[in-house]
Amino acid sequence: MDLNRLKTFLKVAQYGSFKQVADENFITQRAVSKQMRQLEDELNVTLFHRGKNKVTLTPEGHRFISSAQDIVNNYTTALNDLHRSISSDQMLRVGYFSVFEKKLLQNALYSLLTVNPKLSFTIREGSNEHLTESVRNGSLDLALSISYGQPAVSPQSNLTVRTIFTDEMVMGVSTLNPLSKHSALTAQDLSTLPILYYSPETSTFLLESFMASMPFLDDYSRIHRVTSTEQMDILVALNQAFAFYPGGLINHRRISADGQIRYLPISSVLPQSYDIVALYNQVNQNPMLEKLLGEF
Repeated sequence: MDLNRLKTFLKVAQYGSFKQVADENFITQRAVSKQMRQLEDELNVTLFHRGKNKVTLTPEGHRFISSAQDIVNNYTTALNDLHRSISSDQMLRVGYFSVFEKKLLQNALYSLLTVNPKLSFTIREGSNEHLTESVRNGSLDLALSISYGQPAVSPQSNLTVRTIFTDEMVMGVSTLNPLSKHSALTAQDLSTLPILYYSPETSTFLLESFMASMPFLDDYSRIHRVTSTEQMDILVALNQAFAFYPGGLINHRRISADGQIRYLPISSVLPQSYDIVALYNQVNQNPMLEKLLGEF
């Protein structure tokens, strides 16, 4: 698949205009239109409704846009990793699966940099599936993931798992919702709104983890992935949905800084504790890996 076509597709989706994309890239509008026709022919779907003065995405276009962005992001990250690894003899390549445990990684790397100022690193955010495979094949030295309802990797995996943080999963609920006055949310409470979770990529692992931890959520169609925590916070604050949040990794244990979201425990016969784990391969000879593990 031509990466330039994907980049052009993302720009057209953003601007809603072939002409604006053409002007920005100093090419003709016909050239942009041709690229999009070629992409549609390759995918065998129509991506755009072409109006007289406006281009809008079809339902198929909306479904494809996140995948296209993932492909472009992954390629760019891989290219940057290659260039940076060539230029440094003190290099760490690390990954994390969500913005929530970012602080754990940031603090550890900050401490490591204070004693190893020449250290360079690349940081990648991705799904558990991509991160574990990247650690397994050696393109990442370490990744942070979550064990919640199911282990981050199978017992047969050759990866080492080290727990670095433990707390309880909670549910975000708008303070506009009377349920926010409760001390905990029950299965019946959670049946009243859709439930969101954050993941930068499509991840069956996270969905399966939530279902395993709360088997009473037997309707997969009620649980939806969002690709930004900002979007998740907005929808929860406006009482359009509930959402999973990792207690202990959000700024306020019980209520958001703006007072619009309350974080409540989930009433369930199954424990709602989770572990943030560091995944790495013991055969990895990078001397900085053990130093990073020591910072956690």
